[in-house]
This record gives sequence, structure tokens and C-alpha cells, in this order.
Amino acid sequence: MSGLVKLTIDGRAVEVPAGTLLINAAKMAGIEIPAFCYYEGLSLQAACRMCLVEIEKSPKLVTSCTMPVAEGMVVHTNTPQVAEARKSMLEFILTNHPLDCPVCDKGGECELQDLTFRYGVDVSRFTEFKYHVPEKQWSPIVYFDKPRCILCYRCVRICKEGMGVGALGVVNRGVVSEITPNHGDHLECDECGMCIDICPVGALTSGIYRYKTRPWEMKHVGTACAHCADGCTTTLGVYDNRIIRGNNRDRSGVNGEFLCVKGRYAFDFVSHEERLRTPLIKKDGRFEEVSWSEALRAVAK
Repeated sequence: MSGLVKLTIDGRAVEVPAGTLLINAAKMAGIEIPAFCYYEGLSLQAACRMCLVEIEKSPKLVTSCTMPVAEGMVVHTNTPQVAEARKSMLEFILTNHPLDCPVCDKGGECELQDLTFRYGVDVSRFTEFKYHVPEKQWSPIVYFDKPRCILCYRCVRICKEGMGVGALGVVNRGVVSEITPNHGDHLECDECGMCIDICPVGALTSGIYRYKTRPWEMKHVGTACAHCADGCTTTLGVYDNRIIRGNNRDRSGVNGEFLCVKGRYAFDFVSHEERLRTPLIKKDGRFEEVSWSEALRAVAK
């Protein structure tokens, strides 16, 4: 068929549409290529270098997140050279990254943690003091821990390209580069929390979820958001019969993975003391509690 490209990835014959990025072609073939900065739907960054692969006849390793497929291309994603390159990149990323996984809210669902275990980066050759900056609170919801940040720029891109707000940017260069909010020391936006949700590490954390529980301790329940009639879906993290967190990273429903501030954070109405728990009907100028059957009869009239 016209418009399709044939290539080989790790010995598997693959046929994908022309223009497909190599990282996505591999995913279609069931082959996972790790990446921190690449995120489907966002502009290409090629910042983390974790998606390096080997292409026959290419003089060096190539970033699969920016390389479109080509006819007859032969790709190797798991050679010793590729594994060593990824391990080296992890070593660089961990240079100033604090080893605080036991107290980090991202522990258990951290992409950096997963890849560190996979590639066995258990020893560092860097003996210098780590560059440290105190944690900052940008808003009642958003906390930023600069030493944990790996500069993948997902938060900056999702805020500008996904939400159309552009409340985050990058300042300085080199080791002192850091993500910064739109008003210097504080963030002014809709507080949708998308930057927190998309962060692959624990650099951005939620003031509502912090230090409450661990991901593996929660029961994750898919449901419909109750705040409006759009029909968005959400995934609620439930612990000890209490809702602790809301997100939609499985991308189900009409909203994909996006949630507004109410859909992500306004789940506390469930246990609010002023929540209506029984139907009310106005009688003699006052609302009185009635049974559901009586309320339905009143509605039917």
C-alpha cells in the first residue's frame, strides 16, 4: 500500500505509515524504547537522550523520538552499545538528583526509578557535593523540588501546547537551569495540575496528595466526573475508604488524560459535612428531608 514504510526493528518486520517516529513504530511492534522528554502530542525535545537506538549504516546512535522511519531501515534497540549509552545518561541525570525515593511522593510510579533499576545504575562515579536548592511552593497546589527535576520540559510544553496557558518556563543555563513559574516566585494559572501529573519524577508534587499514601496502597477506581455534564472520566485513588487523588492517566473517555481543576481536586465534596445525602423538598417555605420515592413522585408531577 502507498504511504506505508517497511523496516526491521530488533529482527521484527514492521510496516507503519510514512512519517511515523521510530519510537512510535517500535511501540506498535510491542517494543518499548524508554524516554523521559518524549510525550505523545507534544513538540519534540530530544533532551534526555534516553531513547537512543542503533541504526545500521548510521555512524552514531540516534534519538528515536525525532527520527522518522525510512524504507528498509534496520534498527536495534537493545544492543550492548545502546544499553551502555542509556546507563551513562542515567548516571548524568542522577548527578544532582537526590536519593530520597523513600520519602518522595513519586516513589513507586517514578519513571526515573524504574529505569535506574532496569539498567542497574547502583553506583555513581561522582563524589562531588550535589547542587541543592530548597523546595519551593508555587501555589496552594503546586510544589517544586528543583534537585529532583531532570529538565525533560514536559511541564513547560503541556502547559503551553496542551493547556494553552504558558505559565511555566525555563531560566538559567547548565546545572543551574530550572523550571520557573510565570510570576517569579509564584504561579498564577487555573491550577489544573496537568504539570504535576505529567512529571516523570517527583519534581512537581501536589499539595493535596503529598505525604498521604503510596501508589501501591491505593485502589484505583475509574469513574465519571460528577462536576458537570461533559462526561469526563477520572481515576480516583482510594485509601482507607477515602479518596486521596484524582487523575486520568489511562486516557479513557472524551477528555483523554486532561482534567480541569474540579475534576482533579474537587473530590473532597464526597465527605464534606454540608453535602446533601438525602432528597429535600420545600414544605411550608422550608426544605425537609424526604425519602427517594417521595422525591421521585414530586419530580414526576
